[in-house]
Amino acid sequence: MEARLPYVKVEIAKGIASVEQKRAVIRGMTDVLVKELGRDPEYVFVVIDEVETDNWGRKGESLTELWRQRDANRT
Repeated sequence: MEARLPYVKVEIAKGIASVEQKRAVIRGMTDVLVKELGRDPEYVFVVIDEVETDNWGRKGESLTELWRQRDANRT
């Protein structure tokens, strides 16, 4: 096994990416590590963690609340 296996962790808010988009992120991150670090893609690991929007905050509020406010302002 290759020493120092690349492990990439991507955290996104739950529900913002489709399965196809997540697959594209995994492919893209793998491609970057293969190209830039010369790593074998067999040993590149990419993990996408989807964080509940109640557990992700910005500007002192959860994303759930910020998105609720955003959506209310659109109507």
